Amino acid sequence: MFLCTVASSRQAAAQTPESQVSADWKALGWTLPKSFSPDQLALFKGLNAARGTWSFKAEAVDGDTTTALTGDLVITGGSQGGMASTWQLTWSWPAENPQHAIVENIVAMPEYKNQQFGLLLVRFGPVNYAETQLKKKPKALPAMFMGQWNAEKQTVSWTPRGLPGKQCDQAATSEDSPAFEMLVAPGGKISIQNSRNLPSGQISTGGTAARKADAPQKSEEPELLTGMQRFQKGSEISDPRIMRYLPAEATDIRLISDRNGHMAHYRISAKAFDTFLSKVWERYRKESVAEPKSWVDYSEESIAAALKGSPVGRYEPRVRSTEIIFDKPIVWESLENATEYEGPRRRSAAGATYYLDRETGIACHEAGYW
Repeated sequence: MFLCTVASSRQAAAQTPESQVSADWKALGWTLPKSFSPDQLALFKGLNAARGTWSFKAEAVDGDTTTALTGDLVITGGSQGGMASTWQLTWSWPAENPQHAIVENIVAMPEYKNQQFGLLLVRFGPVNYAETQLKKKPKALPAMFMGQWNAEKQTVSWTPRGLPGKQCDQAATSEDSPAFEMLVAPGGKISIQNSRNLPSGQISTGGTAARKADAPQKSEEPELLTGMQRFQKGSEISDPRIMRYLPAEATDIRLISDRNGHMAHYRISAKAFDTFLSKVWERYRKESVAEPKSWVDYSEESIAAALKGSPVGRYEPRVRSTEIIFDKPIVWESLENATEYEGPRRRSAAGATYYLDRETGIACHEAGYW
């Protein structure tokens, strides 16, 4: 499997009043205002419906001639999680014994200024099919395309974009540059049409024929939480971003979650919290050995100090979100005699800070996912 990393300037997340959050966009995993254009909803619903394995029939360009292809198309990914959502399309052929493949990553990121999503397609290949089964970066540079969705025709028009850090060639906007359309039907069928000037080996026309296998049921996938939530106990939560930081033993949980992180207020005994925090640091010891460049380097003395904590006295949680503006102030119960505890942090600053009143068992933490 090829994984793509797209370099782009980080946009500040627009804040949305809680009462103005679009239910349609929230159902797809985004906290966006009702004013955000609904035109692309059909595109993302179609891509989600397409997930699974399909047979396909197509033609590939080879100079002035075309070659008929039959094979499988595997579609993974989805519209939830992170500022950018990604779907991966892997076209492989021949059907019985795949030797060749094209891998396409469709990336969607909300552009708050334009009130719509920016669309990017990153294509690798054709490549040897065996290479696509390896979770590593491909050797060859990808081709990149910017997309424009036409809701009436249910198509994305893809035109070239230069690689990050390089200026786009003037030819990228000329009629001689490669371009194609991708039709995304509501039921998930995908086809390529109206192609022009594609390099040798690219699929110029064709698409899915029949579904061979469905994507995993939604119940098997973790639920990525957004907005305000209430839970009776931590073990009810399946969002892996939150499970990493919230003790399963926590009860009476108040939670505010967005794409950048979350805040949580809950109850937990001092003994259970100490056990949880010890496990957090033990996990750090293992993960920092496996990925030393990803983590801040802590000495054993620093870890011991983090586990001990620092008394801070009265602590009043300041409830906030990078994406939601609350219609009225959210007030969580204060910690009268709080101790502050730091968890391990990645070099990106991702991590959590905890506050616990060891006498009352009231706790609060703030976690970031950067």
